[in-house]
Amino acid sequence: MKIFKTLSLLAIMAIGMATTANAQDLMAREAKADFQLKSSNIVSKIINQAKMNEEANYAKNIYGSSWNNDGVNVYKGMARPEELVINLKDFSMPIKSRIVTSNFGYRARFRRNHYGTDINGCTGDTIYAAFSGKVRVRKYDAKGFGYYIVIRHNNGLETVYGHLSKQLVNVNQEVRSGQPIGLCGNTGHSFGSHLHFETRVLGEAINPALMFDFAAADIVSDTYTYRSKSNTVPVAEPVLAQNKSQEVQETQEVQEAKALAAKPKAKAKVPARKSVSHKVQQGETLSSIARKHNTTVAEICRRNGIKQTSTLRLGQNLTVK
Repeated sequence: MKIFKTLSLLAIMAIGMATTANAQDLMAREAKADFQLKSSNIVSKIINQAKMNEEANYAKNIYGSSWNNDGVNVYKGMARPEELVINLKDFSMPIKSRIVTSNFGYRARFRRNHYGTDINGCTGDTIYAAFSGKVRVRKYDAKGFGYYIVIRHNNGLETVYGHLSKQLVNVNQEVRSGQPIGLCGNTGHSFGSHLHFETRVLGEAINPALMFDFAAADIVSDTYTYRSKSNTVPVAEPVLAQNKSQEVQETQEVQEAKALAAKPKAKAKVPARKSVSHKVQQGETLSSIARKHNTTVAEICRRNGIKQTSTLRLGQNLTVK
């Protein structure tokens, strides 16, 4: 009997020890899993932050240090990239309605261009940010957009939301794709409640239908390639005027070069012209520097080995002639 009791006691102790060991193993596995989960979350945060920084730099390469809260097109004189790949994967419908009431393009009735897409809506319907970004403009335009908002996105686009009845975000506020930013309305130059929605790159309007299928509430493709030279959409007047000015300058230079070539060559050696440099000041662009020194953006880029899309640094020395 004593032997049986002793064996029973040993068995109970063994079971207890085994149970304790199993519990410890379970806790160890849970701790390991928890550590792995936390590590995975940290890695994900690092990757997401790196991605956000990369996207922010992408937009910075396009707009540089330009951040103006005055209106929609404030990019007079700034050179546009010849080609730009715009990531559309983050898109959210700006309004739940899918009914387009007026397309982008020339309006014969009003004898002017319509730079956006009008989407049907009722006053008070929620308006959402199409992409994540930062609010650049929140204003009221009695003869145009009424209450409106402009958001700059890291993919290079800027979106405009017009005729709102109420604005729910402030200037310089960061917003997420799909976040409520305002309420639909009928303010400004409008003939009924709707959302006037625009997409622009450096002030140049792009047909939203090239990127979004509003009837399907979806994007046309994952990316859209913007090409400034092949785009036939009329650009905003200030930029168009600047482009014409550059064309006149280039024509004058060609004429002067032809006239110089037609002259007989002088026997005496002509002393080499000294190069002229320019130190970049706050707010200057390649176009404004070119005008100041009576040259062209293309000539400055050629002399300095840079592109028209290059971001200028404050204090940077450029050879202009």
